[in-house]
Amino acid sequence: MAWISDQVAKGRGLWFCLAVMLVLALPGFFTLPPVDRDEVLFAQSARQMLASGDLVDIHFGDAVRHKKPVGIYWLQSAAAAITGQPGEIWTYRLVSLAAAMLAVGLTHATARLFLTPEPAVLAAVALAASLMLGAEAHLAKTDAALLATVTAAQYGLARAITQGKLPWRLAMGFWAALAASILIKGPIGPAVVAFTLAFQCLIRRDLSLLRALRPRPGVALMLLIAAPWFIAITIRSHGGFWAASLGRDMFGKLAGGQESHGLPPGSYLAAVWLTFWPAAMPLAAALPAIWRGKREAVVGFALCWLIPTWAVFEATPTKLLHYTLPTYPALALLLGYAWQTKTVRAPASAPSSTLWPATLPGLLPPVLLAAVVWQSGQIGLILPPQFWLGAASVIAATALILRTARGTSALPLAAALAAGGLALNATLYPTLAAMPQLWPAGPLAAYAAAHPDCDFTVAGYAEPSLVFRTNNHVHFQEVAALPATLATPGCHLIATPAPANFAGLHLVGEVVGLNLGTGHMVDLVVLLKP
Repeated sequence: MAWISDQVAKGRGLWFCLAVMLVLALPGFFTLPPVDRDEVLFAQSARQMLASGDLVDIHFGDAVRHKKPVGIYWLQSAAAAITGQPGEIWTYRLVSLAAAMLAVGLTHATARLFLTPEPAVLAAVALAASLMLGAEAHLAKTDAALLATVTAAQYGLARAITQGKLPWRLAMGFWAALAASILIKGPIGPAVVAFTLAFQCLIRRDLSLLRALRPRPGVALMLLIAAPWFIAITIRSHGGFWAASLGRDMFGKLAGGQESHGLPPGSYLAAVWLTFWPAAMPLAAALPAIWRGKREAVVGFALCWLIPTWAVFEATPTKLLHYTLPTYPALALLLGYAWQTKTVRAPASAPSSTLWPATLPGLLPPVLLAAVVWQSGQIGLILPPQFWLGAASVIAATALILRTARGTSALPLAAALAAGGLALNATLYPTLAAMPQLWPAGPLAAYAAAHPDCDFTVAGYAEPSLVFRTNNHVHFQEVAALPATLATPGCHLIATPAPANFAGLHLVGEVVGLNLGTGHMVDLVVLLKP
């Protein structure tokens, strides 16, 4: 710890934070199979974009996919091209891993504008160790990339708050980050930054902060970067992109809970004590210190970042846990500030109840792991040995965090948070990867690969992971349509719910597992018509 403290004092804390994020993301990164549903929808669409060379329109299979802008598909296609492994899901996850590391690095840089080196490291490690960012770093989706663009723009805003008018390059970087955010997930990222800027201007009662960002050339640059693709897709889709992305996707989520994801206001506040774990534990104990420092610049900046965006997401009927991820760096900044003030502390002689708020989030991971055990027993899955070792590590890490949270030094707590994040990640993702029953698309794709000259048709299981694993060489049908398919000339391989009554077909095998997309068990027989 003394060596790390010395390196942090010499200005090398950033590298420690990036190393933590990388190590925490590695368990299961390469071995976790393609996860239904969103991950595969993005990865397969990027794979098809790379194969077709069409950088404007987006397709999944034979259907257009106009839910999100093109930015993430460009990044994932580039990753697949660079690695030369378009058939491997991890190559598309590299974008999320790189984005997570960028977000952690920018959180450290932002914290250094307000805080001393060790609390800045604590803030960045708190973000890196969080359950939510760990999950997004493992998945080929938009959310880690969105977080990176938001954190980049907020760094520019924080520089304007602390140093006044931005240098030209940094100001243009602020607007370029907003343009990238628009290309990745539309207006979400700019809205987060706009809320922060608006409330900061309201507190200051002037617009000097906006002027410091050089808005006239900046907005022009933002439009120059983002507008061409939106114009191209509008022409290509005859306006269909806007109807799908804004009409059905965004406005549909604002109007009501889509896809059974409707939850009442307050759901995110209840969930954050798990999704921001393990840093949720010291954060709970830090709340009084944060309240006392509400007039400090870093606290005001973080609250302007956090509260309005969080309130909007709480008011939106459709709720998914990752929606509030763009606000997590603000939570990390608040935690770093609380430890810098050295007001959240408990001497060794103090009663253990001093940090009792931290113990409540500490109970959540064991509850989560117990739920995994219970659910596995309900559906007949056997947990591998590494799960039990990992569960013990999570409990030990929780005790370590509670112990270090009693002190006033930020680095021991940062190390404990890193240990807690590693214990949880090393428990969850390798365990999931080691349970073949969770991935029925794998054996189905293997049967298809063993019969490459046959048309492959599946009934009773229509998940995107099978499209990715077969590179779109699969047809999904209803059981009633299978006789017509089998009547066509040629070799046919079909997978259909057991038992199946198709005379004259050879039984190739049977696949039993859990459909993660629906939560239901599947039992399919694989039949061959030569």
